[in-house]
Amino acid sequence: MYLLLALGITLGVLFIGGAVMGFIAGFVDAMHENEVGTTSTMSMMTVGGVCMILALCLILHWVFLHLGFASYSEGRIPRPVRWKVILGIILAMAGMAVLNCIVYNPIAEPDGTLLTESDNKMREFFIWMKAHPYTSILMMIIIEATANLVICGAVLREILEWKHRPAIVITVYAVIMAFISISVSRPLLIIPAMLMAQLEGWVFEYSRSVIPVIIGDVVFWIVMLCLMGTVFSGWWLLPVAVLIVGGTILTLKVMEPYKPID
Repeated sequence: MYLLLALGITLGVLFIGGAVMGFIAGFVDAMHENEVGTTSTMSMMTVGGVCMILALCLILHWVFLHLGFASYSEGRIPRPVRWKVILGIILAMAGMAVLNCIVYNPIAEPDGTLLTESDNKMREFFIWMKAHPYTSILMMIIIEATANLVICGAVLREILEWKHRPAIVITVYAVIMAFISISVSRPLLIIPAMLMAQLEGWVFEYSRSVIPVIIGDVVFWIVMLCLMGTVFSGWWLLPVAVLIVGGTILTLKVMEPYKPID
């Protein structure tokens, strides 16, 4: 039900936003006596896209928080040890961001080597993010907060409360999220995508709070933004493994005494 509600709101915002953007473009064409369809500049598309994303996130937040489907509660982890959880998540997600850049970094590819239209679109997206770092980080904070509020705070929470089999539920969740993420990119990204989804699923299971999950995703994008376009050699896999394994062990070990009991 939560996914259908979120999907319905998303489609509604996209439909209305697209209609408004089309009306504005037509109005601008009429003002300048241009042929219909002339106005479709990148700046207008970017502003329109950002406005639609912000509107969608605000509506989803209002609906899910107002109706009590999800919340930003502090969860089960006591404050004295919460910083250790955050530290572990930062280390693990930083390592996953580096791994993601090693596996797939279209900005680092020489011109003419990107074969698919998806690669070229991702390259343009990454280039835009590098050119607008503060806007990109702000947008990612809003998007990740909204996505985690809906997916973890509502959908995953409801499934775990209905059938508390975290090993099965979180594994299925990780597989689904991995295939969704690689549908717009290269198949090799299934590895970091599954690792991220597994970690986030267990963090939410232990803490029952979306806040640490959001922090981890934001750290991931900040590190990604800093490393986009960097060419990595094979030895980088060693510090990546140390960060991911060390951060994951620290995070789960600290939360172990507070996890829900069947």
